[in-house]
Amino acid sequence: MPLLDAASMEEAVRTAGRTAQPGDAVLMSPACASFDMFRNYPHRAEVFRAAVQALAEEAGVALEVAA
Repeated sequence: MPLLDAASMEEAVRTAGRTAQPGDAVLMSPACASFDMFRNYPHRAEVFRAAVQALAEEAGVALEVAA
């Protein structure tokens, strides 16, 4: 199992998108606290969602939005 480092959420999502193969599971786990990167948990979730949305748009993939 490869371990890859990233300096930001956006970089982590791009790296996962570039590296993962069909059928792979990607585990994104911080190695330390991110106190200075995000205002709070909802902000961290929004940054993640935006990074995944950007990756999907680059790939021409439409994401399903949960209601």
